[in-house]
Amino acid sequence: LSPGSSEDVPIFWATSCRLLRSSWRPSAVRLVLDLLNDGKFASEEAADALKMSDVQAEDIANGSMTATERSWMSAELTQSLQGENSRVGKITSLMEQSLDAFAYARNKHPLEKISFASETSGVGTSVLQSNETPLRTSREGSFWQRAKKPQLRFMVEQISNVLQSHPEYGLRKLKVVDIGGGKGLLSNLLAETFGDDSVEVQVVDISKSATKNGMMTALRRGLQNIQYSAQDATTLDLDGVDVVVALHACGALSDVALGHAVCHGAGFVICPCCFRSNPHLRVSIPADKGPELVTPEEWLSIEPSMYGELKQLAEIQGDINMASKAMHTICGLRAMAVDKLWHNSRCQGAELDTTIKAFPIGFSTRNLCLVGTFDNK
Repeated sequence: LSPGSSEDVPIFWATSCRLLRSSWRPSAVRLVLDLLNDGKFASEEAADALKMSDVQAEDIANGSMTATERSWMSAELTQSLQGENSRVGKITSLMEQSLDAFAYARNKHPLEKISFASETSGVGTSVLQSNETPLRTSREGSFWQRAKKPQLRFMVEQISNVLQSHPEYGLRKLKVVDIGGGKGLLSNLLAETFGDDSVEVQVVDISKSATKNGMMTALRRGLQNIQYSAQDATTLDLDGVDVVVALHACGALSDVALGHAVCHGAGFVICPCCFRSNPHLRVSIPADKGPELVTPEEWLSIEPSMYGELKQLAEIQGDINMASKAMHTICGLRAMAVDKLWHNSRCQGAELDTTIKAFPIGFSTRNLCLVGTFDNK
């Protein structure tokens, strides 16, 4: 009976419930993993809901994974739970046609997946451990621990490989330019890791406050081999540059960085981001009378309408597999543009090997990186 009433009223009592399937959204997946770690969720139920193995669920339930490792697993599970039914937005026939039309770019430059290296090894590790960054005070599972720090380590490893492949490595100081380097988390690390005898680093960013903060950090660290300048990256004079780098270069800024590498015969390590950003930027390409500025579409030899479809698909939410395919396509077109136009007139016989590398998606959903390594014949 309902309280205060003489009439019979149906009452439903839930004595137990079971989660059959989790949402794909990162916050939901992470919550289930954290509850499992805290002993508030049955491992078998969590394994079924997240479509993961019983062994993985037991490892979390036993406390074998750190908060950072759970964050990485959360990102991987989020990807596996996504699909057509979870997609936010519509994939048009034009998007699918664009993917099919440029499948050759993905085939020409397949993804090379890079596994996560040990925390205690690798180039730049000792500097990261002692650097004036949030590293020493950030909590386990923080953005720094789970994303920024491993991305920096990945970048330093790739840049080290490119530097060592340069024909004049060890013979003179090599010039590294960081496009859109902001406050210099990557560049200060490079300057300190490789030292004054090996590299000279230049950071370029449109933000005066960011470059000022970066320079202040460099001064506190006693770095003498790094310079900062606040200016438009498209109009740079990068004569003598040996390696161009950029971490999460938004939209066409990635093309700008690659264009500079092509015009000056430089190696590169470029991580793209936000594929629809900065469409107004112009890209330098080699020409008879010096570098010529062109649109991103002209640089990539693609119709603007088709490129627009690819960029929109690369940003679609809830279907990371389709978005990743579009990102791979765009990066493949960029790699092919480099292959077509790159030439180094300073080092006789030098050629370039262009690859697309993918680091673990737990670090970032924008996890592709274009790498240009010198191939000395």
